[in-house]
Amino acid sequence: MDKSNLWGVAAFRRISLVLTVDSFCSWMLVAALPLVVARRFGAGAELVGSLALRLLPSLLLAPIVASLLRRSGPQLPVLCCLSVTAIAIPGLAFAPDAMTLHVIVLVIGAADAVVTPGLLMLRAAVVPAGRNMEANTAFQAIDRFAKIFGPPAAGLAAASTSIVTTLLALSLAQIGAALLLVLQPRDKPGQENAAPSHASGFGRETLAMFRENPLLWALLLPAFGYMVSLGTLQPFLFWLSRDQFHLGPEMWTLLLAAQGAGALIGAVVSHRLAGALTSTQALLRAYLLSSLLEGLSSFALIFAPNSLVASGLLIVGGIPEMIAFATYFTLLQRCLSLERQAVFYAVSLPLMDACLIAGIVSGAFYTSNLVTLGQFWLFASACVVLPVLPFLAWRGSATDRQSSVSRQKDQRQP
Repeated sequence: MDKSNLWGVAAFRRISLVLTVDSFCSWMLVAALPLVVARRFGAGAELVGSLALRLLPSLLLAPIVASLLRRSGPQLPVLCCLSVTAIAIPGLAFAPDAMTLHVIVLVIGAADAVVTPGLLMLRAAVVPAGRNMEANTAFQAIDRFAKIFGPPAAGLAAASTSIVTTLLALSLAQIGAALLLVLQPRDKPGQENAAPSHASGFGRETLAMFRENPLLWALLLPAFGYMVSLGTLQPFLFWLSRDQFHLGPEMWTLLLAAQGAGALIGAVVSHRLAGALTSTQALLRAYLLSSLLEGLSSFALIFAPNSLVASGLLIVGGIPEMIAFATYFTLLQRCLSLERQAVFYAVSLPLMDACLIAGIVSGAFYTSNLVTLGQFWLFASACVVLPVLPFLAWRGSATDRQSSVSRQKDQRQP
């Protein structure tokens, strides 16, 4: 199947367009929320709290969301929650106090708790057969394209107009994403795929899934470390720009964009690797090595003397990040059916959100002057690198055993 056929699939094209709009809005909000909080309530505990509160509902509502998505299908819940987000976003600009703002952030987070796994299910359902690596690279390229242009667009809009206008534009864009989703044919409620009615049944299914696919551990544990680091990234880049480079608050969005630019380059590399990464072992090796390279390049940010060098390092780190994302989802789709993917997301997404929250909350050590900014980022980089090393060592020992067995077989041949 050639490349034109990938985008010639109408369902794939429509979901890709929904993802484009939603990703752009999401990254603009990532940049706009710290600006709102910092200007009105300060860049200390209030900033850390608002970032963490947006993720909290994903952790608390995960079992309910998993059951809802499996019983009714993802399309209608995602449509409703996109509408809720569109209504809630403008309220951030008019919140009279920090408590009200945090309530609005919680509402947006509750909508995100449905939209994120729902879109993952929708996009998995429209991947053409045999095009997993290429399709996942396209999806991640969409997200990283939004990461390049979304944060600077939010910073530019807030600086040139006002934060109120910026948030209203985000609200309208979310409505646009919801309207695009209406054009997608309705998915049928999968009663046969419904989640087990008892927690013990769901637990047994989860245990069976991991027992039958031990490779999932090699995907999940490094991903958990990455999510802790990702949680630290937003406040770290904000503080790096403000405290170490002494730049204006909007300038931190350019650092986010630099990482997105690297990931966009990584999309090109990943697309070229798609033909070579055909086996499960090759995909796993690429996932582990790219995760390691990403962590090492991120660690070098500690030594960046200015924003230009930091941007260069973020671009370099974004390349293996894209490859890791594409191989991660390709391995999942190869190992698990759509029904099992729903179970996997129900288990993994709340845990990843917990890791993300842990990363964000760890910023309190810096705001409390318990650690320096460099020590804070050293912790974040270690969270990426350390979980990868045991699996790389395990793969190395497994390869050595296979080579030894092959040599013994060759020696037995006359």
